[in-house]
This record gives sequence, C-alpha cells and structure tokens, in this order.
Amino acid sequence: MASLPVMTFDSLALTVCTIWAVTVASLDLITFRIYNSALLMGLFLVWPALFLIGQSFNLSLTVLAFTLLVLAAGLTSLLGMGDVKLLLFVAPWLHYENVRNPLILLIALSWLQLTAGLVFKGSFPQRIAFAPAILAAVALNMAT
Repeated sequence: MASLPVMTFDSLALTVCTIWAVTVASLDLITFRIYNSALLMGLFLVWPALFLIGQSFNLSLTVLAFTLLVLAAGLTSLLGMGDVKLLLFVAPWLHYENVRNPLILLIALSWLQLTAGLVFKGSFPQRIAFAPAILAAVALNMAT
C-alpha cells in the first residue's frame, strides 16, 4: 500500500526558496525591475529557509571584496541597481571556492537572453532581465 509523501522541513525550505526565486525572476522578466518588497520578503522567508537546509552564512574578506565589486558595477551602470541589490542579498550565502561553473552558467544565460532578443526583435535589447541568470547561478553555486 502506497503512503502519502511526507513534507519535511528541508523540502518545505527548498519550496519556499524556489517559489521566491521564480517569482523574482518572472517579475524581472516582465517589468525589468527587482522590487525592494521582494527582497524584503526574501529576507524573512529565504534566509531562514537557507539556514534550515544547512547553507552556511559567510562573512569574510571575500564577501567584502565581492560587495565592493558589485557596488562598483552598479555605480558605473554595468548592472542595474535591482541586480546589485539582489547580488548583495545573496552574497553572504555564496560558496566562493566554487564559482567557475555558476559564473559560466550566468554568462551563458545572459548571452542566451541577448540572442533571443536579437532573434525575436531583430536588434540587441537595450536592457535584459538579469535576475533569472543570477538566481540560476546562485542555485548552482549552493547545490555544489
């Protein structure tokens, strides 16, 4: 006799993280904005969920260097400020010893979005929604 699936804290935490990430990425794809309210909701839902699934919160010189690099990219208009806030939101959770594959995924997804804009509109888009690529790369970073 088959039993019903059991919802554990780990699966609930992963579900919360997934729903939040898909929502933020979808809103960014539609509006090209990452809302402060979404990041605030993530602070109260995603950060505790990450603690529950055993992710380590990291405050080190590497996080500080990454933070300064991201802020510089935002101030020089290489990234939108919503993307900067999203990267600062996830910065303490990243595993900096394993960034090669997530960085390759981030670049590949960004180029894929640029290519899709070129194919569908006939020209390079003036702006892209960077949140889906960021969140996919962060998920890969945390999974490895």
